[in-house]
Amino acid sequence: MAKLHADDAAGRFVEAAYASALFQARISSIAAAKDPRPGIKVLAERVRDFRTAQLPELARLAATAGVEVRDTLDLELRSIVENIEPLDYLALSRRYAEVETQALGREIAAYEDATRSEAQPVREYAAATLERLRDLSKAARAELAAVAP
Repeated sequence: MAKLHADDAAGRFVEAAYASALFQARISSIAAAKDPRPGIKVLAERVRDFRTAQLPELARLAATAGVEVRDTLDLELRSIVENIEPLDYLALSRRYAEVETQALGREIAAYEDATRSEAQPVREYAAATLERLRDLSKAARAELAAVAP
């Protein structure tokens, strides 16, 4: 694969996609370990497993794009993780489903934009991943509706 310029939209997409995947892996691990609701637990396990497999793929795409990705979250995402950690039962279910639904919605929009990237590796990766993200988003919305007040 050809190297991309680190300062272009493709590089920014890869950095954002990696950060989003890392964030969702973390919150999903918390929910999978602690949430007693079967639907939330299954969703969290699906997202965690997908993200665990996705992170190395995104790291390879980052290397191609000439960008460096970090295994640390920015302050805002770290704060959300820290606020989810102490929750349990219905509070955990609701907060996880809300955050996951929002994160996937933003991510889908970014992946849709990336399918029009000038960088072929980014375009192909985004197109290949979009359907999986849409499927997870549909499941997250269903779980959110199930635990809504």
